[in-house]
Amino acid sequence: MHVNQTHLGRTDSDAPTLTLIHGWAAENAIWEDWAADHFGERFHVVLLELPGFGHTPALPACPPDALPKAWLDALWEALPDRTHLLGWSLGGLLAQQLAARAQDPATNKHIESLICLASTPRFVQNEGWHKAVSPKLMSDFIQALAIESARVVKQFWNLQLQGSDNARSLMKQLKAHLGKRHLPSYQGLMQGLTLLRDLDNRSLLASLSLPTLWLFGEKDPLIPITLCDTLPTLQPDAKFGVIDGAGHMPFFSHPDATAQAISEFLPV
Repeated sequence: MHVNQTHLGRTDSDAPTLTLIHGWAAENAIWEDWAADHFGERFHVVLLELPGFGHTPALPACPPDALPKAWLDALWEALPDRTHLLGWSLGGLLAQQLAARAQDPATNKHIESLICLASTPRFVQNEGWHKAVSPKLMSDFIQALAIESARVVKQFWNLQLQGSDNARSLMKQLKAHLGKRHLPSYQGLMQGLTLLRDLDNRSLLASLSLPTLWLFGEKDPLIPITLCDTLPTLQPDAKFGVIDGAGHMPFFSHPDATAQAISEFLPV
């Protein structure tokens, strides 16, 4: 399985590496310019494209309980041996899993720090976990995707900027970008939604010993900033930050503030 990679920034052998994993329905191009502009001088930047998105082929169909391992195995093979890791939304959920896997001393990977941007350890509500998307909303998304995937993806992009400062003008910019994108595959979209529905990383957070930053959008309609009150009980040593005025795409709506918060956290 070949995961498409985009390489930016420094190319010298001494350069630290920063790897980015995008969210659902996106691709590397969504934040390529932002990553290059803000991190290219300090890091060798690697963007990983999720299965079925951008130029990465979709994985074959598999049972839902086998899906996390299939996606994580593909990303693991593409992950640099030593890197800081930044995951946005679904990419953050997957990054948490990769960070946990890398703590096994038998592996050949070392993740130096973890940044979860507009992400969560569990995307959907269940018993004891209410600061998340309702199961009905997720079920409706999955059912609608099977009928009209293009409409669902458009609705999702509109939702991500909802509440952001200057949301209307940002949506115009986003539409211009989306018109140039490589359309995601139906298989990738459905598998990604299944992972958003099923992944639950709450129990593994306490085992993560690497420096971790959780960075939220103040007005995110999908990931509530009240998680800042809950997550310290799951990961006491983590750091937390909020991008004022941002929705679910802080790097797009507030590029400088988001990059500054990440740069101040990174130890290099």
